[in-house]
Amino acid sequence: MGNQRVVTATEVRRNLSAILRRLSRRHERTIIKSSGTPVAVLLSVPDYEQLLAQSRRQSAFHDLARHLGREVEQRGLSEDEFMNDLEQTKRHIFTEQYGRAA
Repeated sequence: MGNQRVVTATEVRRNLSAILRRLSRRHERTIIKSSGTPVAVLLSVPDYEQLLAQSRRQSAFHDLARHLGREVEQRGLSEDEFMNDLEQTKRHIFTEQYGRAA
């Protein structure tokens, strides 16, 4: 994401067109303050889409971690057993992918 700029709510009312042009050209985040307190943020669409994609990836990772945790519990594995299995799987996949041991 690009630069960050702080403007007042009054500036936004007076200069919305100019602020929007800056957002689209510079991928600039604009923090809007009212009475000195940050109340909102304006983002360019690409920055917003990047933020959404990052949020989706984090959500998918947390879902995977929860699922993996349940699976480990169901199998009754200790942390050491799980880590050893994970390392073996990693090495196996690396060998399949690259044709050599890691």
